[in-house]
Amino acid sequence: MTIQKSKSAFTLVELLVVIAIIGILVGLLLPAVQAAREAARRMQCSNNLKQLGLALHNYHDTFKTFPPALLGSGRYNSASYHAAHGGVKNTTGWALLLPFFEQSTIADKYNYDVCSSSSSPYGLAVVGDDSINDGLYNTRLDVLECPSDPSAGRVWSVEVGGTGFYSRRDAIQTSYLFSTGGFTDYSAPWETYSSDVRQGVFGNDGAAKFASMTDGTSMTIAIGEATGGPFKTSSSYGPWGMTGTHTCCHGYLPGGSSTELTQAYAASYTQNWSINGAYNNDSLGRTYAWVFGSKHPGGASFVYADGSVHLLTETMNYMTLQQLGYIRDGQPLPSDY
Repeated sequence: MTIQKSKSAFTLVELLVVIAIIGILVGLLLPAVQAAREAARRMQCSNNLKQLGLALHNYHDTFKTFPPALLGSGRYNSASYHAAHGGVKNTTGWALLLPFFEQSTIADKYNYDVCSSSSSPYGLAVVGDDSINDGLYNTRLDVLECPSDPSAGRVWSVEVGGTGFYSRRDAIQTSYLFSTGGFTDYSAPWETYSSDVRQGVFGNDGAAKFASMTDGTSMTIAIGEATGGPFKTSSSYGPWGMTGTHTCCHGYLPGGSSTELTQAYAASYTQNWSINGAYNNDSLGRTYAWVFGSKHPGGASFVYADGSVHLLTETMNYMTLQQLGYIRDGQPLPSDY
């Protein structure tokens, strides 16, 4: 008589147990994978900032000063100044830095005598029009985009050929702003504020030399991260890379006094101007124009004037952030910042 052996198989209960175990393992593994990916993205962002810091130093070696954040800003409302200094060009510091971060091919084609954006809302004379350098100021460059920034690479045109605040032709959303202290693209030329404690490394039509930074290059931020698009209270807000439209380039750290820094002055600015500060406690956590911030957990990366890169936390004291953004406040930084 032949004896038939039964075939072994998983019972339903055993199968469910195996599926549950696999689910638990995937649940444990997924955060580790996500953390590893973010670490890689953050490293790439840090490398971008290091490259930009090196470009700044090479520019300084050549011209004995850093480049302006913006040259010929159409939002600086002075007809006499623009008439004496070549008119509205809205040329960004990134465009001036092109040869120094290995983009000489673009720089050689770029006409620096004409505008990148025709933004001139006060009716000031614009040099050329925004079609002349089209295809150059809106070239997508990896070095200007943090891989953790979902808004980076967004392309948007507004008022093409017009003179409004946000006039831009196929502008590329980028991820970094120049540190301009207490001043923006509305402000007078950088040199105007030589006795103002809020002066940053960069400004309109001018920027610091190493010797100007009396607080020390290792204690002064030069460039920092910023996220635009849906992460700002207006989707028109920058950064906008090489297109010199309104809010394109300035990283703003306002202060209440031109002569001194105090915690009392800083307190009224803390909510809206800290790293990743939600504007007026915006329910979606969106920031205002010119605010530094990122999608890295807990803070944003900055390259200092000495070329070193640091991650600054979003919970840091705002007055400390001001001290880092101002080139000669003369106050010692906290040891634990």
